[in-house]
Amino acid sequence: MLFKNKVLLAKTESTYGTDSTPAATDAVLTKNLKIVPYGGNVVSRDLDRSSAGAQTSINTGPMVSLTFDVEIAGSGTAGTAPAWAEILMACAFEETIVAVTSAAYTLVSPDLSDSLTIKYYIGGQEHKVLGARGSVSFSLARGAIPTMSFNFIGLYATPTAVSNPTPVTSDYISPVAVTNTNTPTFTVLGTAVKAESMSVDLANNVVHRDVIGDESVFITDRNANGSMIIEAPAIGTKDWFSDVESHAGITTGAVQLVHGTTAGNIATFDGPAVQLSLNGEIGESEGIVVYDMSTSWTPSSGNDEFSITLT
Repeated sequence: MLFKNKVLLAKTESTYGTDSTPAATDAVLTKNLKIVPYGGNVVSRDLDRSSAGAQTSINTGPMVSLTFDVEIAGSGTAGTAPAWAEILMACAFEETIVAVTSAAYTLVSPDLSDSLTIKYYIGGQEHKVLGARGSVSFSLARGAIPTMSFNFIGLYATPTAVSNPTPVTSDYISPVAVTNTNTPTFTVLGTAVKAESMSVDLANNVVHRDVIGDESVFITDRNANGSMIIEAPAIGTKDWFSDVESHAGITTGAVQLVHGTTAGNIATFDGPAVQLSLNGEIGESEGIVVYDMSTSWTPSSGNDEFSITLT
């Protein structure tokens, strides 16, 4: 069995935990795909006996976890959902399509998150994962391909022998790297910045519960946070310290990053009430002074702390 020959299919479930039968056209174009096929809580039997030695144990709540990366790119057509929309919505996002204009992804209350049936194929094995929900982080760094990193938890089923399907990933278009030309806008609290990177981790709290009467995966909360590395300006030009001094009163403000310049492949990342922190060392990049700022993406009016709009 060749480790590199892996296929992932994913499709939204209409009924939680019921196989949505993803097909080859539901393939996800992944990077760094990994699976823990039989995880969960393990309890030792701890039996009293007349000799020393290891004890057998029982998995009291088997589950499956998967991690993978997906490139950030649009659909190629404004107003059309990207190929990765369904997996994003299983991380507590909802979709709003405006024909020929935009596809927007905004947060919902965690208990309203979609769920996925995921099928992972490797070496003639099918690992079927039902009721999967997860979390996602976003990374945009200079000279790199922007990516989303997903981690999902789902319900365990015994793997079966099935030939790998031939994935259809033609809906995934090529991304563009993060550069001055390709990433024209990055404003932080109303100030245009020169930046090395921005990352945001939605940090969903994803839990597997196997109790009498029910087994499900839930998203119970989130704590969106991240970081950004920006060039340090003269204080007379922009005083970032006054914005991070929480002892004198908490300051939050809008952050917006726009990546892409071609219609159908423009992604705008927004947060209305981001709090900055400068609790690390002042650093340098190629001899230039930079600030490595931590960020807390807080809601303004509820479930609005982070959004992505594709145009």
